[in-house]
Amino acid sequence: MRALLVLVGAAALTACATMGGGGIGNRITWRCDSGRSFGVHFTTAGAEVYANGRSYPLPHAQSASGARYSNGRVEYWEHAGQAELSGAAGGPYVNCKRR
Repeated sequence: MRALLVLVGAAALTACATMGGGGIGNRITWRCDSGRSFGVHFTTAGAEVYANGRSYPLPHAQSASGARYSNGRVEYWEHAGQAELSGAAGGPYVNCKRR
């Protein structure tokens, strides 16, 4: 029974980790056409974005496609291997690819 509970819990975490492509606990670095870069760390509460020496906790937001996180001022959106970050210091960050 305990093994079944562990398996179910691991499956649930795996499902959550696939949102945003980075997985919970992993940090992704994005490099943009402008030469600027930013990082994203996924948590159970959403995403923590690091840009230009600042940190932005962003809750998950509704998106028609891809993964989107926003606090109303700063927005991170990822879709089909590209990302954008708007409202963050040093931005906007557009046409960004994983580094």
